[in-house]
This record gives sequence, C-alpha cells and structure tokens, in this order.
Amino acid sequence: MDLINCQNPNHDSQKNKYICVDPICQAQQKIGCADCFLEDHVTHQRKTVEQFHDQVKQKLDSFDQIEFQPIANEVQQDLEKQIEKELENCLSCIQYRFTSIKSDLKSMLDGENDKLLESYNALQENKNHELDSLKNVNEVHSISQEELNDLVKFYQEAPKIQKNYIKASEIFQDEKQKIKLKKQKYLCKLRAIMQGLMKDFNDLMTTKNLQYDDFSEFETPQKSSMSPNKMSSFVESTRSSRRFYMNQSKKLLFGRKNE
Repeated sequence: MDLINCQNPNHDSQKNKYICVDPICQAQQKIGCADCFLEDHVTHQRKTVEQFHDQVKQKLDSFDQIEFQPIANEVQQDLEKQIEKELENCLSCIQYRFTSIKSDLKSMLDGENDKLLESYNALQENKNHELDSLKNVNEVHSISQEELNDLVKFYQEAPKIQKNYIKASEIFQDEKQKIKLKKQKYLCKLRAIMQGLMKDFNDLMTTKNLQYDDFSEFETPQKSSMSPNKMSSFVESTRSSRRFYMNQSKKLLFGRKNE
C-alpha cells in the first residue's frame, strides 16, 4: 500500500504511517507521521496503516457474513393452523358442555311432563268413570235400587265432588306453572353461565398483561435482551454511536465493492 507524505511543513515530508484508534482521542486528524503522533497522540493507541487496513477489512468481511433469516410463510401458516385447531377444540368443549346442559334440561322437563300427564290422565279417567256410572239418570223408574242409591249419593255429594275436581284442576295448573318456572330458572342459569364465560373472556382479552405481553418467558436471557421490539432501536443507536460513519467511498479503500 502506497503511503502519502505528511503535509505538515515541519515534519520533513515523513510518511503517514500511523492511524490513531484510541477511543478517547478528540483530535480531528487520525492519520499522521511519527512526529504527528508525538505531538497529538503520544499516549494514544495506534495502528500502522497496513495493520489498520487489514483489521478493518477483516471486520467488514465478518460483518458481511451476518445473515438474517426471513420469516417463512410456513411458520405463519403453521401458527394459523395451531390457532385454528385450539379454537376448534375450545368451541367443541363449549358446545359439548352446553349440549349436556340442554340434555339435562330436556330430561328434567320430560320427567315433569310425564308425571303431570299421568296425573291428568288419572283425573280424566276418574271423571269419565263417574259420568259413565250416572248416565242412567233419565231412567230412574227402571234402574235398580243400587243404581238409584248411587244417583242419590251423587246428588247429596255433588258440591263436594265438584269442589274436589276444581281443587284437582287448580293443583294441575299449579304443577304446570312450576314446570314453566323451573324451565325459566334453568334458562336463567344457562344465560348466567354464558355471561360468566364472556366476562372472563373479556377480562382476559383486555388485561394489560395480554395486550403488552412480549412473551419474554419463552426467551433465553440472551434473546430477551435482543427482542424484536428492541432490535430497531439497538441498530440505530449502534449506528449513531459510531464517530466516523464509513460510507461507500471509504469501503472501497478496503476492497469493498458496491453491492
């Protein structure tokens, strides 16, 4: 490498053989001859131009070998499939539980309805039986004494019998109302379960821990210090902290071609 002469008229046109690499150096002129370094860099770290050239070129080559692997579409697709699978499992579990609740409700209502229908049929059968036994009221002159006695007994107890049937009808209506109330209560319980699920879901989705979570618990200490959120600022701060930015023309001095 050809060295240029020092431009200081008092330095006898010596070759600029040294470059100051000391971090605390405040001098603007970093390259100079031996006298330059005796005057401005006497205690500073220095390299010969050849050493500096070789070491910078080596660092540039090492820097050029750093590669950033792009995020492949397969990673995104795999993540979407996993999320879809988890969502399907979640919905299946919820559907199963609510189907079970629906089945329990139907079973309970069917049992109550069956009991009520059985009572209704029994009441209707008794009523029809009594009416059938009294159909011969128009034949009082030709019926037997036993049949006549039954008519007389009915005549005497008709208000009581009617009262009993009215009471039975009221009880029947009350039982129907109870079944209706049980159904409404069960539906309210079902709505309360759904509201509880939605509240828990909304609380989870609005919590600050989820909104601003950077999932640092999945990172190693080394990776956590270089998370994606910090990478851009780190690169910018590193670039701005360099005292002498090496532009393309300076790279050419060390054998770097424009890419």
